[in-house]
Amino acid sequence: MKNARNLLIALLLLLTVAPLAASAQISVSAGISIGPSGRSSVDLGFFYDNLASYGNWIQRPTYGWVWTPRVVDNGWRPYQDGRWVWTDQGWTWISDEPYGWATYHYGRWYEDPDLGWSWVPGDQWAPAWVDWQEGDDYVGWAPLPPNYDIAGGYGGGYGYDSSYRLAPESYVFVQERYFLAPTIVNYVIPRQQVVTIFGRTRNYTNYRVSNNQVYNQGIPVDRIQRVVGRAVPRYQVADLGANDARQRTARISGNRVEIFRPQVQRNVQVAPPASRPAARRSVVSATQFQQQYPNRANRTNRVNREDRGNRAPEIQGTQAPQTQPRRQPTIAPGQPQVQPQDQPDRQRALPPGQARRQQNDAPPGQARRQQNAPPPGQARRQQPPQQQQEDQPQYQQRPPQRQQPPQVEPPPDRGNQAKPDNPKPDNSNNGKQRGKAKHQQKDRDRDRDRDQNPPPPPGRR
Repeated sequence: MKNARNLLIALLLLLTVAPLAASAQISVSAGISIGPSGRSSVDLGFFYDNLASYGNWIQRPTYGWVWTPRVVDNGWRPYQDGRWVWTDQGWTWISDEPYGWATYHYGRWYEDPDLGWSWVPGDQWAPAWVDWQEGDDYVGWAPLPPNYDIAGGYGGGYGYDSSYRLAPESYVFVQERYFLAPTIVNYVIPRQQVVTIFGRTRNYTNYRVSNNQVYNQGIPVDRIQRVVGRAVPRYQVADLGANDARQRTARISGNRVEIFRPQVQRNVQVAPPASRPAARRSVVSATQFQQQYPNRANRTNRVNREDRGNRAPEIQGTQAPQTQPRRQPTIAPGQPQVQPQDQPDRQRALPPGQARRQQNDAPPGQARRQQNAPPPGQARRQQPPQQQQEDQPQYQQRPPQRQQPPQVEPPPDRGNQAKPDNPKPDNSNNGKQRGKAKHQQKDRDRDRDRDQNPPPPPGRR
């Protein structure tokens, strides 16, 4: 009986102490536990609490809760303060910023039109989530947007996806010889030159996934070795020890790169930042953030407007209207040329005849003499007939002229003057004057013939 009682007490003690011992074994730090694979494990709430000291959590309509850093300058861009190293998983970013262990290896960045660069949390670790450009002795990279999916890369490479487009200003460019610099921020090309350099590069984005691990191939390592003139060290990615998990800063030890990269628990419901005591103090609205950091929002809006203005709209099935070149009218010799842009739009829209009447209040003949232009008949002969028909309407080919009195010669002596063999030619350009002079000459010839050959008297045959 006594033994049974002691056994029962021991069993109760075991049931009481065992959960506590198990909890102490799997709990490394607040919010960090050891998963079944032996790696540290966290949930999204760990990001909410630990990033609250370095930035603000803001709820956005597209991506939900996003985080943006608090103390950065206006020209700041992600993946700028740190260095690149070549590892067994490709190009790996080692950040000098205290929040880089999370924001450069989990989730994605995007440029919010109201907030600037903002980070969307994610649950998959990668050496870096960037888009690569290389060419003309320059290397550039920019954060991949949240809509970039590498699911198609399982078992193979995933190249450039043309369905998304990043603004050239989003890229960080350096010369290839400085690509492996320990402090790469000192060699970043100024933002004003990025657009020009971007146009001389090509895309090298290449990701693959194998055994649930992401490989960032990017720029060929052989290319970098040829440029720097030496072999590029190759490191092995390793987990940061449990004792150093509080620092969360990557470090190089021998041929290893020790990084804090816990597994993120999926399909786990966590409280949002506004409901968490540790993250609640960093929650603000978009309006409050704009009031506190107006320059960051203005810089982003200006870049987006310039990027939209430099790109032509791509609407399927729609073509931009083509402007036909204006036909230049033929100008008669001696007439001053008038450029189309010098004439008001109001006058160009009117019919040619009405516009000419508004421009010339004086009679057409007087206005033409003021311009020292040749007679209209001569100008029409110098102009090709087909071009004249296209450039001028039919009713403008013969503008009205002031009628001049015809020059009438005195009647010759009917008795002594003979009919001239070569009458004086009429050089008048007016058809009516030539016709009238011709009729007058016929009348004079008929009178002369009648005087020289009078008709016989009546009654004589």
